Amino acid sequence: MARKSPGSCRRFLMTMFDLTGRVAVVTGGNGGIGLGMARGLAASGASVVVAARNAEKAEAAVAELGAQSTFIALDVADESWKSGLAGSTSSSTTPGPRSASRPRPTPRPNGMPCSTPT
Repeated sequence: MARKSPGSCRRFLMTMFDLTGRVAVVTGGNGGIGLGMARGLAASGASVVVAARNAEKAEAAVAELGAQSTFIALDVADESWKSGLAGSTSSSTTPGPRSASRPRPTPRPNGMPCSTPT
């Protein structure tokens, strides 16, 4: 039996995770694991918002990720970021419509999100 090429398997896996029209906010996306995640999300078609403290490293990451990415200065240790993040991302990116087949999460009594049963 002939074995498929690694390239065809990779293309198949990437189409399974098509994020075209979606926005991904990656905290710490300017280096290390965060940058690796940002690369994967961008490769899947997402518009990536790199949220980090170091502007110089973040601008280098945004240049690498491409035109569909942007940078927001953010320190997650400072709690005031929670109120400003949504407004910052919506002005710099345009998320696509939510799929009807993917219901919005509903909060649990303890405040943690969970998917609605289908």
